[in-house]
Amino acid sequence: MDNLNHVKIVTPDPTAVDHFLQEVLEIPAGWSIGEPGPPAHPPAPAATSLDDEGRLVWENVGAWAQSWSAGGVRGYIAGSPRSRQFQIFEGPKAHIWAVAVGTRHLEQAHQRCEEQGIACTEMRVVAWGDGYVRAFFAEVGGIIFEVLRVEPAPEPAG
Repeated sequence: MDNLNHVKIVTPDPTAVDHFLQEVLEIPAGWSIGEPGPPAHPPAPAATSLDDEGRLVWENVGAWAQSWSAGGVRGYIAGSPRSRQFQIFEGPKAHIWAVAVGTRHLEQAHQRCEEQGIACTEMRVVAWGDGYVRAFFAEVGGIIFEVLRVEPAPEPAG
């Protein structure tokens, strides 16, 4: 079966994104592309609104995601819950609004975000397919990451 090979991310702060992927999500280190040097761009503006205390909150992520929609969220999902998926939404400008990363160590990743001062939401459980997704959002280098773990639906009582 064909699958997602990699995601190409552009950010004014690639060092922060690389650190987040390696130190928070435990993605193995890779290698540098091009010549290392000081940042050539100003820091990325926040893609979403933070609350009054500077925290990233679910409602703001959702509002930002819907701010570019064309009269409501519409689109497609290519793939299945058992494969890699693409969520394809309609909007006036082409862009990638979030990168979703699955991890077995969700609670540890969330704790590392908080310890390192990375803007992140609280964890929530949402229905997805035949089960649930426990997840949080983090914003790093102007990029939104959805960090998640897929969980089965609970067995019926009785």
